[in-house]
Amino acid sequence: DNLQAAILKFRLKKIDQIIFKRRKNAEIYFNLLKQLPILLPIEKSGEFNTYHTFVIQTEKRDQLAEYLFEKGIETAIHYPVPIHLQPASKFLNHGIGSFKSTELQAKKILTLPVHQFLKFSDIKYICKEICEFFKE
Repeated sequence: DNLQAAILKFRLKKIDQIIFKRRKNAEIYFNLLKQLPILLPIEKSGEFNTYHTFVIQTEKRDQLAEYLFEKGIETAIHYPVPIHLQPASKFLNHGIGSFKSTELQAKKILTLPVHQFLKFSDIKYICKEICEFFKE
């Protein structure tokens, strides 16, 4: 409808600025978290990640998420159930163990805040708390 079109038109005018800010936020994460026992997103040469999400992987995902929540930091677990184990995919007859890497990732992934409204101090605080968690 017209209202949604107007909102989209407004947002599209700012998309380059939004992507730039998210990429800057990701850069800060990379710099502050690179020494920790976590897997950071990989951006290969020739790729251009807009960082709609900033997904890390860690063996201690649930403990880290709980710790960060207690510190006032909101995280998310996007796709906790792999697609081949979703009810909509049942007809494909792929059970547990069919895609082991995917199933393993589903247990490790944690999305950190990366949106364009974060300040440097916000990301610094998030990273400080993640570092504190891994010191314990």
